[in-house]
Amino acid sequence: MKNGAKLGLSFASLIATIGLAACSAASSTDSEASMKRDEGGAVKKKAAPAVKPPATSKPAALTETDRIMLEQAERACKSDDFKSFLEAALRSKPVRLAYFTSPIATKTGMQSAARYRFPIQILDYNYVTSETVGMASGEREYVRLEFNQAQDERYRVDWVRIDFGKNGNDEGETPEDDKTYGPHGFLIFKPTTDCWTLVEDGVEG
Repeated sequence: MKNGAKLGLSFASLIATIGLAACSAASSTDSEASMKRDEGGAVKKKAAPAVKPPATSKPAALTETDRIMLEQAERACKSDDFKSFLEAALRSKPVRLAYFTSPIATKTGMQSAARYRFPIQILDYNYVTSETVGMASGEREYVRLEFNQAQDERYRVDWVRIDFGKNGNDEGETPEDDKTYGPHGFLIFKPTTDCWTLVEDGVEG
């Protein structure tokens, strides 16, 4: 009876050993399938398939005006020419995105440079309110600017709507003084390491 038990045990062990060998052979076959030999006979693993990075949206292409204004802004910053820098920022959003680094305080709350829109624009060689830039010339609101620099090197740009009076003529008439009207706005720029950034867009009166 003991011998029978031993035979049974040995037979079971043999079956288990055969099973393990088969598993090992299958594993070895799978492993070899994932490996290849180089010219010298050395075995090396196949390279893992390359993982493509997720697709990202391409930035919008710059217009010729944007390129010119970016170059103008760079020159203005190097030469400390604030008025030229302001013109570039008014004409080109990419300039604002490049130089406006801080959230901008406005009457409607803080805004990023990506969302900000100047209250004034340049049309030809005149400053006009952004609200009327698309209107006929007789309906536009023209603007006069005044530049002031503080001791801490901040610039304040005050702007006000202006009603152009009569111009003098050959008969010697005296031109009327240009009259201002409506609330006065202001823009405050602070210096940065390389240039200026807009920090506040406010209204007075």
